[in-house]
Formats: sequence, structure tokens, C-alpha cells
Amino acid sequence: MKRIYIIAGEPSGELLGAGIIEKLRQAGIEIFGVGGDLMQTQGLHSLFNINEISVGGIFEVIPHLIRIRQLIKNTVEDIIEKQPEVLLTIDSPGFCFRVAKIVKKLNPKINIVHLVAPSVWAWRSNRAKRMVKFCDHLLTLFEFEPPFFTKYGLKATFVGHPSIEIFTESGNKKKTNTLLILPGSRSQEIKSLLPIFLKSSEMLNFKNIVIPTLPHLESLVRSIIGDRKIEITANENKKLELFKSAKCAIVASGTATLQLALSGCPMVVCYRLSPLSYRIVKSLIKVKFISLVNLISNRSIVPELIQSDCNPEKIAQAIKNLNFKEQTNSFRGLRSKLRAGSQNPTDAIAIILKNLMKQK
Repeated sequence: MKRIYIIAGEPSGELLGAGIIEKLRQAGIEIFGVGGDLMQTQGLHSLFNINEISVGGIFEVIPHLIRIRQLIKNTVEDIIEKQPEVLLTIDSPGFCFRVAKIVKKLNPKINIVHLVAPSVWAWRSNRAKRMVKFCDHLLTLFEFEPPFFTKYGLKATFVGHPSIEIFTESGNKKKTNTLLILPGSRSQEIKSLLPIFLKSSEMLNFKNIVIPTLPHLESLVRSIIGDRKIEITANENKKLELFKSAKCAIVASGTATLQLALSGCPMVVCYRLSPLSYRIVKSLIKVKFISLVNLISNRSIVPELIQSDCNPEKIAQAIKNLNFKEQTNSFRGLRSKLRAGSQNPTDAIAIILKNLMKQK
């Protein structure tokens, strides 16, 4: 029986991984790896939960380095023991690339595929050249990405963004007077951004305020909101409905911005790093936008409030200034930019992986 080892280190990557696992299971392929609750629900026996490595920021990761190094070692040992035909790493280059480099040295016969191109077009462009040494095939979510890697000899294929299969608009359904607050998928993001977002919401007139989150983060969110009358949900199906029906959202920069746009939910995008991390990132960054919606569209569709602008007063004012209809209409061109041909992205990814396994 053919084997694949799949690693996803972030909730957004896990969402991609869960869909891929579902397709591969139907083909009778043995699946091992590292994932979270979603991937485990699809039948993955995870070596550990991705909550242990979902850490962001340059300096924010330092306290976790010893533990992460041990998890890298454990993961490599498990891959070598399982001897899969293919190792699929999803996003999280900080963890996945370290694992892939060691695996490629120990067993060059394992086909290493990486899904979600690192943002070399935004910063640290030298990563594209380095990937050739340990990655056999890169699968990209955006059409403009492959040339950044193929020029160095790395095979790169645009497969489309699986979010288009999951997040859809509600048509002409009337929006409810609901504000969504999405402060990120990492604990340090939530600790930094949620208090700011909550203060913003107090300056606005919404009947309902809902915070969609992940099960392992629910207790942290509850501890921050205290006795405020705000609904929290960790139910994935409810989140899909909220994205369609809510009037607007305050959201941390990340994959959620794209998911909201595909669902037709207007938003204000915010982010804040530690001052030192921000100074370093700002000196390296090569793009003028931080949100995927604006980057893909190459124009300012959603407001972006970063660092000192990410404060309650400016966020509340940005929400008040939103032209909901105009922003929603601007989202409509996104879906076509995120599809590669007639196949659904997850089907395209599964076919590539199955073909690689047949070659072994």
C-alpha cells in the first residue's frame, strides 16, 4: 500500500490538509503525519498536535525554540521509520523546511512536495533558490507565484486555492446586524489584538458580536472577553454561515481575510507585531499590502490598519466609513483568480500526489 506523510503547522494549512486527506483516503492510501483536530477527524493519526508549533513572529518564537527543535527531530525520525513515497509539507516554512532538509539528506528517495509557496515576492526572496536543494515539487495557490521558483529549476505548479471550494457567498440573503471579530489563530495574536478589537466594538452599534475561533483557543478568548455579552463559536459550520450573513468583520491579517472576501463579508484588516519584530519586517518587506485580498487584486479593496494605526479609535472609524456594497462588489473578481483550470484545487493536488506515488 502506498504511503504519504503530511505535515501542516498552522490552522489555515490544516484546513487544506483535511481536504487532501479526504481525497487520498478514497484512493486507499496510508496517511501519516502532523496535524490538528480537523486532519485527525479525517483519519490522520498525528504524531503531535500542531498547537505546539503554531507560533508566529520573529522574536515571539524564541521561548519555544528548544521544544520546536525536539519536535523537528521527532518528526524526522517518524518519517524515516514510516518510509512514505511522498512527504507533503503545508505552509509553515519555519518548521516544514527544517524537517524537509533533514529528510532529503537521510532519504533522497522520498519525494518532497510543498504546498503554499513562501512569500518570496514579499520578502526574503533567497528562499526560492534554497528550496531547490530539498523540495522536488512546489504547489502554489496563486497564479503569479511559479515563475519566482521555476527560474531556479524548481518544479512549481499553480493548483488554485482550496478556499474557493469551502467559502461561498449567500446570494441575495439579507445581512444580519452582526459584527465578527477574528483576532487570529495563534495565542500571541489573540492576546495582542483581541483587547484592541473589543474596545473598537464598544464604539460601534451592532446588535450581535460574534468571535469565531478554534476549539483549543476558546478558553483563551473567553478569559479575555470576561463578562461582555459576546458570542464565541468554535463550530466550523456555524463559522461558514456567519461569514455569509454578518454585516462586516474586524480581522487579523491572514487567510481569514480571503475566506471572508469569498463569503462576501466586508472587513477592516488589522495587525500588530512587537516593535522590534515590526522594524525588522518593515525593512525587508517588498509589497505595499498585507492582506491577501489586496495583494491578489493589486489594489486597495479593504482598509489595512497596522501597528500604531491598529488602535480602537481608528478601527471603529474605519468600520463606520466602510462602503459595504462597494467592497462586496469588489470581492467578486477574486474567485476566478484562485482557480487553475476546471478542476477543484483539492482534486488537482490529490491527482499530483497520487501520480508521484505511482512513479515510486
